[in-house]
Amino acid sequence: MVTTIIQSKFTQQLLYWLFNIISPSINAQVIVTYLLAKKSVFCQVPATLSSFGATFFQPIGDDTIAWNGVILVVHSLSILLILIIIDSGLLQFSFSCFYKENFDESKLDDDVLAERRRVLGSATNASDDEEQIDHLTVNSLVKYYPMRKVLAVDHLTFGARRGEAFGLLGYNGAGKTTTFRIVVGDLMSTQGTAYIDGQNVHRRIRSTRHLGYCPQQDCSMDFLTVQDSLYLLARIRGVQSSRIKFIVQTIGSLFLLDPFLHNYIHELSGGTKRRLHAAIALIGPPLVAILDEPTTGVDPNARQQMQEIFLNAVKAKLTIILTSHSMDECERICNRLGIMVHGQLACLGTIQHLKSKFGQGYTIEIKVRTSLDDQNATAIKKIESFLLSQRQYRVEIKETTHSTGIFQIGQSTPAELFQLLEENKQRLNIETYTISQTTLEQIFLSFGKQIRATIE
Repeated sequence: MVTTIIQSKFTQQLLYWLFNIISPSINAQVIVTYLLAKKSVFCQVPATLSSFGATFFQPIGDDTIAWNGVILVVHSLSILLILIIIDSGLLQFSFSCFYKENFDESKLDDDVLAERRRVLGSATNASDDEEQIDHLTVNSLVKYYPMRKVLAVDHLTFGARRGEAFGLLGYNGAGKTTTFRIVVGDLMSTQGTAYIDGQNVHRRIRSTRHLGYCPQQDCSMDFLTVQDSLYLLARIRGVQSSRIKFIVQTIGSLFLLDPFLHNYIHELSGGTKRRLHAAIALIGPPLVAILDEPTTGVDPNARQQMQEIFLNAVKAKLTIILTSHSMDECERICNRLGIMVHGQLACLGTIQHLKSKFGQGYTIEIKVRTSLDDQNATAIKKIESFLLSQRQYRVEIKETTHSTGIFQIGQSTPAELFQLLEENKQRLNIETYTISQTTLEQIFLSFGKQIRATIE
């Protein structure tokens, strides 16, 4: 019974068309086979053999090839439509039904809360001043992974204005890269969204034309040369054909890529790939450039060159969002920065504001006059005793050697410290001393202590 059904002509034709409709590759193979058979001399029946009734070769598909062509067109249009839908982000799922909101904005830092209210209020209070308009707005962004039960981003809200370099810092796992991936459209947020020049990032076709992205992981096309990559991205960004060659040469020179323009990307070192990704992020140029640790693995000379490029880009009114583990780099480039802890900003403001608010006093580095080692050691001990006796300053000994000492002052003003040291400089045998404010790195480490305390 089954054999009879399979051998029936109707069943064979049904299966034939079913497989052609379901599988684009099978349908394409049928068309290619038909075309090759038509062109092949071996498939042409010689007239002499035909006259003798030979039937070694028979034409195939003449009566059905038109339908295969129709199926091919339908397949092509369907695949194109699917690609457009995927690229527009319509097939991404937020899984918001698995997320139970437990957010209390009263626990936020004052500056973070003020920024949140400013961003949420800017949607209704539009400004006519272009300098005050946020080119990038992150609006109550939430990313929850239901399978792992991890809240990677927790109602993150901030805005970056035109010509601003905003630093987004945080320990590994704080949610920085997840935030960036949502902004560029790689991930769907659970709640909230982000806007680039007023365009919702969920509509990627519109928003990403204004966006440059240097990802944390190298993701370039290894089969292209450096020059091909720059040409390709310039065309995608809409650079005029007459200007592409000049722009590629210029940006290649700026990022020290001249010797590698004709090298394939897989032949490049890690540092050179980072320079290429940073160059790709800035080519165009876009309105907003997101740089995820762009100088990691880059040699000092190239790193300094890249920092100069970023500074000049900010002066040209480009908005840069930077994350880096180099505090010196952030201090040099960023106008404002925020430190993320557990998917939310723990602090926000200018670098000087953060130092004043979260810094723990001042650091004093003292060097005694050169003499014998044992006399130097005695002098350092004398300085230690003197500073520790000044209880109102809450002095903490950080480090001492035979001729130098570093002390942390918990509470004082620079004027008081200068007066104290100048009055006792001769008596304590002090040769030189410096008073410096708490560094950004020390502030960053203090938040790290909070994270460890929370885990414990």
